[in-house]
Amino acid sequence: MNVALSDEQLMVRDMVRRFLADRYDAATMAKGPMSPDDWRALGELGLFALLTPEQAGGLGGGAVEVMIVSEEMGRALAITPLAEAILLCGRALAADPAAGSWSDRLMQGDALLTFVQGGKVVDGRLSGLVDIVRDGMEADGFVVETEAGRLLLVDGQESGVRREPVRLVDGSMAAKVRFDAAQAQPLTVSANMWAEAQALTGLSIVAELVGAMATLLDLTVDYVRQRHQFGKPIASFQIVQHRCARMYTWLEQSRSLLLKAAMVEEEARVRAVMAARAYIGDAALKLAEEAVQLHGGMGVTDELAVGRGLRRVLLLSRLHGGGIAARAALAA
Repeated sequence: MNVALSDEQLMVRDMVRRFLADRYDAATMAKGPMSPDDWRALGELGLFALLTPEQAGGLGGGAVEVMIVSEEMGRALAITPLAEAILLCGRALAADPAAGSWSDRLMQGDALLTFVQGGKVVDGRLSGLVDIVRDGMEADGFVVETEAGRLLLVDGQESGVRREPVRLVDGSMAAKVRFDAAQAQPLTVSANMWAEAQALTGLSIVAELVGAMATLLDLTVDYVRQRHQFGKPIASFQIVQHRCARMYTWLEQSRSLLLKAAMVEEEARVRAVMAARAYIGDAALKLAEEAVQLHGGMGVTDELAVGRGLRRVLLLSRLHGGGIAARAALAA
């Protein structure tokens, strides 16, 4: 397996890295969701078009491009709706000509869609209560997978949509969403395309986790080199060296699983992503907890990026059931 990136992929990585480096540093990482202006700027750069299928007017970027972009987002601890809005919702719309205007707005960064599971359809209208919907307060629309497995598109301006704000552990806003006979547009999505969308969404989440792991390890190594105890840097203590080495091992094992999931043949990707999620979510959380421990009491505060990073990792590692759901799916 050739794991080297092409020249074009390296250009994408460097573009995203420069964009994020201009906006995030250790003092601002994970302090809040990316601003709408910055989100639109990414759309203007063509980043969302790159990750959108060609049938929806995008550039048809694949799993490797998803990995590259998502890992850079994670490295900056950027709080964005990339995985669900662009990869899951965007691909749910890709095969449906009636949703073309939504696809265009998504690619430009002018609209935000979020994913919802739950609800029932009666006479073409959606009803039901969903407890937690990520980005549910800001969403312009919802892609809904009903209890019966149907996919629907609901405009956020519908009179039958009610929202109640809920703050998540990483500081982002979610919502309790109630649909009261809301008008819903059925989406035509093949089973294969929906499975691919779910796999790429899972890949994006684990890539973000790997990027976050790399940043938290770098911050920790820098800190233990500077922190002195008993007249010498604590990095000179063998127990600290062992703990940093263990963190490095978790990162490299996670990176290997991520690369495999991104670069395997398409028919093997669903299982490879599940395997990556089964390991990486737990490994990322352990690494983030070690980073906080090695920073001491300040590590749990909002003053240091590692504390905010732990909360971001905690959220990402539990999305869509996290490692527990992935291991159950593999076992089945």
